[in-house]
Amino acid sequence: MQRLSRHCASTDQRRPPFSLGTASHQFVLSSLLLFCVTLGLAGQLLAAQAPTAPPLELEYTLRVSRSTAHLVDVEILVRKVETAKLDFVMPAWAPGRYAIYDFAKNAQEFSALGANRQPLSWIKLDKQTWRVDAREAGGTVKVKYRVFANDLGGSFSQVDSTHANLNGPSMFMYVEGHKPDPITLKIDAPDPWKVVSGFSTSSTDLTLHAPNYDVLVDTPLEISSECTLDQFQEQGKAILVAVHTYGEDDTDRSHLLEGLKKLVHAEMAAMPPPDLQHYLFIFHFAPDASLGDGMEHLNSTQIIIRGNVREGSQEALESASHEFFHLWNVKRLRPAALGPFDYTRENYSRSLWFAEGVTTYYGYLFLLRSGLWTREQFLNRLANEIYDLEREPGHELMSAESSSFHAWFFDRSPQMQQTNFANATISYYNKGALLGMLLDLELRSRTQGRKSLLDVVQTMYHKFYEAPAASYYGPGRGYEEEDIAEALKAVTGSDFTAFFERYVRGTEALPYEETLKLAGLQLRTEMTSDAAPTLGALVQPENQGARIFAVIPGGPADRAGLSRDDLLIDVDDQSLATEDLSTRLRAYPVGAKVPMTVARHGRRERVTVTLGPPVRSQYSIVRMASATPEQEIVQSGWLGTR
Repeated sequence: MQRLSRHCASTDQRRPPFSLGTASHQFVLSSLLLFCVTLGLAGQLLAAQAPTAPPLELEYTLRVSRSTAHLVDVEILVRKVETAKLDFVMPAWAPGRYAIYDFAKNAQEFSALGANRQPLSWIKLDKQTWRVDAREAGGTVKVKYRVFANDLGGSFSQVDSTHANLNGPSMFMYVEGHKPDPITLKIDAPDPWKVVSGFSTSSTDLTLHAPNYDVLVDTPLEISSECTLDQFQEQGKAILVAVHTYGEDDTDRSHLLEGLKKLVHAEMAAMPPPDLQHYLFIFHFAPDASLGDGMEHLNSTQIIIRGNVREGSQEALESASHEFFHLWNVKRLRPAALGPFDYTRENYSRSLWFAEGVTTYYGYLFLLRSGLWTREQFLNRLANEIYDLEREPGHELMSAESSSFHAWFFDRSPQMQQTNFANATISYYNKGALLGMLLDLELRSRTQGRKSLLDVVQTMYHKFYEAPAASYYGPGRGYEEEDIAEALKAVTGSDFTAFFERYVRGTEALPYEETLKLAGLQLRTEMTSDAAPTLGALVQPENQGARIFAVIPGGPADRAGLSRDDLLIDVDDQSLATEDLSTRLRAYPVGAKVPMTVARHGRRERVTVTLGPPVRSQYSIVRMASATPEQEIVQSGWLGTR
């Protein structure tokens, strides 16, 4: 998954009503009693000791018949039913995006039939579970429901007149206790729409097969007549590139395809051969997309770009570099919490800084190694990452581990209350990328250029992913946080305990200067020539002025008593409706006491702020005037100059 805004909100506060099918009173009462029992410890112990249920025959059918209404029909045909009940569960979240979305909100018109098409009783147990009475089913249960889908993104689904882009967790229920069972998926789409997915290299294949539910929902579908499909080969693997765009004349994919060839070649040359025969990139170029997005999958990725192919290909390639590296880091080498999944609740991990942040770092590095970026672009992006972290007030409060663990609070998660995230949190993408850079340089220095952080990733890949399967989910097993430090020690022969305590679990300032020096580089921070004194607040322009959305703790605005949501009307009677705040503040020296008019709760007040020094906003990583032979080895190995 690529980085997204951490501060998003939702306004839909409606709760779905309790739903009841045609159940008899006896079935309702017995089901509710059983549900209550399972909430207790005794029920948990009994469930843990229960034998694995015999596999079911599962056949899913997907019909896209009402595209302009954004509705998709789903049928689940279950054969070999030998139990008195079946629970059908809609996921609450989608792996790769650590936020509870409750996809059951968009499931409607649920019904159940038996072998002779007779209606079966059912009851809704909780927000995402439908229980079907299978006692009179005759060994076969067919459930039907509709899903409303009108969000183009890495987690959601969208159906419109041009395509159906379907992400499994938002579409497909699973049968409780039967996620490991094989699934056949049949697709009924309007003619001449084609099906593009990681299941098959053929766009005319309408019957697809998944070894289990997890693979089913980890394989997005693009169903459309307007989607182009290109293909190239790398190391004997077929690399497919699907592009969906709304621009009728937006057809030039040459820059995108040439860049992808370079990226795929660079990453596959550096990493162990992936255990797949084909990989699929699905790109969406949409001028009205609310946000860009990217989401990794087992053998595919979806990337959403706001704009068109012509102008958005470079951004698409930068996202692709990150998402393709996830093929190894996250989708195969994964934290223990990330597979097999509990789709009903949060799955916590303290290692997202490594899974996502280090992937961000390698996304940048392979843009350099593939020739799509220059060394200056690579170093400038890392310098910008340093700037982004240093300007976050939360960098002194939240560690990389804590940011990973608490991702469920702010990873594009709906917020129904005001939060202090702007002052109290950091991004595990951002700090993780910087930790990746520091660890890589430290590793290269300690081994005289013989090893890099990539050797650590590969060592962990061989140890954990190539280990015997620990579950039905797939090969290997997940790693714990301490396994990262152990792998570093195994590769270098030296101890990284202090580094982890100070910078991964702790919140000490990252050692940019001393670590960059190992490669004959230095961090330079400067102020722009027209930098204004600082107010110590983050603002957004509005028609009447500038709205404060975050106050930096201990800064000038904080000391003056300004508050979040205050609307700044003027600076010393100079309107902020006709000129931005920075321009107004440039007229004053540091330390000036400046009166401002503030609108707060419908009243206007006069507040005097003592302005602080300008913020250094130009960060760059540059070569030192001279470097030792040891520094040159590290630098040339890192930047690819030898």
